[in-house]
Amino acid sequence: MGFRQKGLTLIELMVTLAVLAIVASIAIPNFRTLINNNQSVALGEDLAGALHYARSEAVKRSASVTLCGSADGTTCNGTWTDHWIVIVDSATSESAPLPLVGAVLRQWEPPVDGATITAKRGTTNVGFVRFTGKGLLAASGSGAIEINSSVSGCTANSGRTVKIGIAGVLRVTHGSTGCS
Repeated sequence: MGFRQKGLTLIELMVTLAVLAIVASIAIPNFRTLINNNQSVALGEDLAGALHYARSEAVKRSASVTLCGSADGTTCNGTWTDHWIVIVDSATSESAPLPLVGAVLRQWEPPVDGATITAKRGTTNVGFVRFTGKGLLAASGSGAIEINSSVSGCTANSGRTVKIGIAGVLRVTHGSTGCS
């Protein structure tokens, strides 16, 4: 009776580890891109969801409701890469230059590191989106608002553009806006 080998030789183990290292060096960068793409898509969809929520609350309450960036979760600071809050807007008019927090209805956590969000009405940066009690975009005489969002390192069609028309209707489009 002969002796049967039950393990790996050192050469077989070294070849296996070399193949594993080559596969990992190819897969890991692609996996990071996949994560960035998914985070970018989620960022755009979260933003669209927050806008839908703000509009529905405005109609439900028949009052102005605003989505804005907030550093502390209680006041609007216009920085979209901080927390987002939806507030009952107690400003004296629908065209007031700044929102006035009446009550915070909901808060979103800050987006992931590397997130970029730009909101513009024409060529002017916008720090908040206000809906009227009828669900219309407030100060609509100034036109629609376009919000672009992405996460650094995303590719292809992972960036999102949310357009809010003067009727308050949202349209989300896919694109590489902000993706590298």
